[in-house]
Amino acid sequence: MNEDTMHDEVAAIVDTLMSVPYEIGLEDVWQSIKDDLSITDEHKVKRLTLEAVREMLRRGAQADFDCGIPAGGHNPETTPDEIVARIEREWAKLKALPTIGDICTFVWTPAAVEAYRK
Repeated sequence: MNEDTMHDEVAAIVDTLMSVPYEIGLEDVWQSIKDDLSITDEHKVKRLTLEAVREMLRRGAQADFDCGIPAGGHNPETTPDEIVARIEREWAKLKALPTIGDICTFVWTPAAVEAYRK
């Protein structure tokens, strides 16, 4: 599969993940990438997951690095590139694919999805 086709496939996965207001973990994103695209190479799974995350953030998803800690925590990262860079750094420390509760979760609202569509 060439890179353009792969990018389109990743965008389609993001469409599915963001089709309803929801909250998912990073493990849900990489699992969708791995399963839907039948990828076994963990480096490629990571690269495409980070591409999907960047697209989700661009569409209005928010990353929650506190994973359930009461509101009031502060994430200094604000841009998609900063958030993806943090995820990449924390993922490297794991030395494995993230599991439930690792690194962050993503949340989006109907307003975020609507803003993207406009």
